[in-house]
Amino acid sequence: MKNLKHVFTIIALLFSGQTLADWKAEGSGKVIYPSGRTEPLDFGFEYKKVYDTIIFSAGKSQMRTSEMPPNYILNVFVNKEGQVYVAEFASGFFKGFELSIGDHQISINHRREFDAEEPLKHLRVQINDRSYLLDTTHPTIKFEFDEEKGIVNINGSGLLKDLSSRGR
Repeated sequence: MKNLKHVFTIIALLFSGQTLADWKAEGSGKVIYPSGRTEPLDFGFEYKKVYDTIIFSAGKSQMRTSEMPPNYILNVFVNKEGQVYVAEFASGFFKGFELSIGDHQISINHRREFDAEEPLKHLRVQINDRSYLLDTTHPTIKFEFDEEKGIVNINGSGLLKDLSSRGR
C-alpha cells in the first residue's frame, strides 16, 4: 500500500508542472475568392502553460513567451481592385471571409458592387453585432485577451461605424 502511495505521489509530481490549456478559442469559417470559390478557414487562439513557459498559439503559429500577450492584431490589406489580404488566412488576395472564433463572429463581405472611384466603400466589416465600413486600405482587427477568459474584446482601427445598418 505504501508503494502504491509513492507511485501516485511521483506521478502527481511529474504532471503537476504541466497543465492543460488555460483557454482555447477555436475558430472556423471560410475564405471567399473573387471567383466565388470558398476554402475552409481554420484560425483560433490557445494559451497554455507548460512548466515555466507559456505557449501562445495564433492559427498555425506558436510562440513561447514569459507572459500572456495582451492582444493579437490581424493586419488587413485592401488592393486597388477591392480585394482583401490577411496573411494568416490565405497566400493571396480574396473577396472576403467569415470567421467564428470562440463566442465571436468576424467577417469582411461586400455590401454593394465594387466601384473603382471608391475602392473601400463596397466592403463591410462585421464584428459580432457591430457593422463597420473601411476608412483605410490597411485596417486592423485587434483581439484583446484575458489570461483566464480568453478573448474579451474585438475591435479595430481604420474602421468607421456603418450608419446604414439599423441598431448596429
